[in-house]
Amino acid sequence: MPGFIDLHCHCVPGVDDGARNLAESIATLKALRDLGFERIVTTPHIRPGMFDNSPAGLRAAFDELMLTLSLDASLPVLELSAEHFFDDVVFRALMEGNGLPYPGGRSVLLEFYTSDFPFTIDHRLADLRRQGYFPIIAHPERYEPLWKHPEILERLLDVGCAALLDAAALVGRYGKRPQQCARDLLERELYLAACSDAHRVTDVQATGLGLDWLRREYGEDELQSLFISGPQAILLGQSGRA
Repeated sequence: MPGFIDLHCHCVPGVDDGARNLAESIATLKALRDLGFERIVTTPHIRPGMFDNSPAGLRAAFDELMLTLSLDASLPVLELSAEHFFDDVVFRALMEGNGLPYPGGRSVLLEFYTSDFPFTIDHRLADLRRQGYFPIIAHPERYEPLWKHPEILERLLDVGCAALLDAAALVGRYGKRPQQCARDLLERELYLAACSDAHRVTDVQATGLGLDWLRREYGEDELQSLFISGPQAILLGQSGRA
């Protein structure tokens, strides 16, 4: 099925733990294209103390990448956002309009500590909603508190957030517990969309296995929901929940 949209990958070279150089960027994009992705939003980290990126710096690095990629019309359409690590510094930056939301400016991708996902983050996510943002929770299947308490995620979705599945988790890319959690959250219908979170070609290969698993277990309609209509809703700032 053509027309997939990937809302989370790391193919801007040299800015985080993703692609290390231009060759890796191009190889990752070609591999995603071969899986059927036609539109990709690359999301380098903004994480103070680890990846001290700024929106301006990431835009400059992205523009430099695009100068080269424009020579190859066969590559997917590439756009820029960021994966915001949701600490106090980044929260304040987002509230002041200094983040890097998804194209259109309606939705923003958030990442949390895997071992210490906050049980009471509702009020801050609600603050983002009042600021006009649709908060998107990256790879919730990796957050250890959700392994035993998926109802935490249900509550956050009720606040007005959405969850973004890393498809490779479905086939054990990050271990058994994230795999079990991903399948459970999927069965509970808690994901609005899915992504590759690709840092390198090997991640794309694991994403391909995840696509195959989804096709076998849930069918083509689920693929269209997770990789086309779900991402489109996120870009429009729409949760699809009643």
